[in-house]
Formats: sequence, C-alpha cells, structure tokens
Amino acid sequence: MKRALKKVKVIAIILLSLLLTMVLGLFIYTLDSYGPSQEMYDAIDALTLDDLQVVNDFDQISYFVDQPKKNIVIIPGGKVKPESYTYLAIMLALEGYDVTIVKTVFNLAILTPNYGSRFLKEGIDNVVIGHSLGGTVASMFSSGDDRVSDIIFLASYPIADVKDKDVLVITGQFDLVLDLNDLEDSEDLLPDDRILYEILGGNHAQFGWYGNQKDDGAATMSTKEQQDIIKDQIIDFIE
Repeated sequence: MKRALKKVKVIAIILLSLLLTMVLGLFIYTLDSYGPSQEMYDAIDALTLDDLQVVNDFDQISYFVDQPKKNIVIIPGGKVKPESYTYLAIMLALEGYDVTIVKTVFNLAILTPNYGSRFLKEGIDNVVIGHSLGGTVASMFSSGDDRVSDIIFLASYPIADVKDKDVLVITGQFDLVLDLNDLEDSEDLLPDDRILYEILGGNHAQFGWYGNQKDDGAATMSTKEQQDIIKDQIIDFIE
C-alpha cells in the first residue's frame, strides 16, 4: 500500500512538473507579444467617448452603448495584446454597437478556443471578428452556433464550417504573413456569397495597431488609414 502511494506521489510530481514547465514555456514564448502603439492612444484621445460605457476586466475590454444594433466580439491575433485593437473597437462602438475584445490566455486564442463564445449575447445578432489566428479560432466556436450571424476574417481564414454565416474576408495587399494557399484551401468552409475585400497598400500588422510585425510586408498607408478602411468595410457589411 505504501509503495502504491509512493508511486502515485511520484506520478503526481512528474505531471505537476510537466504542467509548470509548459506554463513557463508559454509565458516565455509570449513575452514578446506585440502591444499597442502610443500612436493609437493619440488617435483615441481625439475621439469623444462620453456615450460609451467601458468595462476593462481580466478577460475583456468592452464598449457598451444604449440600444446596440448588434453585438461584436473581437478575437486578437496570435501573440498580439488585446489592447492593440482598442481603436477599431471604439470606432465600431461609436457606430452604435456593443463591442468586446477578448483577452486571451498568453495572448494565444487557440489555448482556449471556445472562450470567445461566453461574450455572445442572446436576443441580438452577434458579429465575430478575428485577426489572423484569432479568425481561425473564431470559426471554431462560431461554427454551428446560431447566435452568430456574421463572421469577419481579418487576414485570416476558417478551419471550421461557417457556410451558414454571412462572411467577409479582408486582406492586405502587402501582407506577407497570411498564407494565401491556406485561405484558398479554406474555400469549401465558406459560403458561396462570401465577400472578399483587399486593402490596397495594407499589410498584416495594421489590422491591429501595434507597429511592425516580423516577416510582414511594408504598408504604403498609415495604420490609421488602414484601420479606418477596415471599420468602414465592417460597417458596410453588417449593416
């Protein structure tokens, strides 16, 4: 009996050690996550936010309005801090939408792929927006969920069937991070009436606002210009 208990303790110690090693590894891997640029906050300072109710909690950054047209959930890209999507979220909220940016574990949405669904609301159309890795994760929890009416992929593509949704795919002309072959291979998961829009002069990083990204192409427009185009395309699509 004592020998069996000793084995159990040894196994428990080994498993705990492996878990701690994995957590430490993820922590180290995401230490260099991309964060919001000061330029973004300067642009936000020029906006009037009096009509927005702000909730900044451990798992969300939300902007709520009176009588929202729809509910929008934003899933950040891999190794991108959620604050990097603040400008886009505020701009959408100012158009009359409730908007939540999901704070992902270790800035990797794939670690908790269904987490975004907790911010979907009943009794109102839900729009899910995902950038890069965030888009593929968005397709996972949106697939088969009738609460989601629209999915918008920002430099991204689905890995789950979203043919029953209204879909907008926005890409950037100089995006060298998005694998266009993967996007093409995902066509069978998209509805036939999907809308594709390419931002001429745009790149991958400027779908958020966090500066330059490794291996990305150089944009020929400012981040604000690209962000405003993204906002306009999203509003045109969901309205």
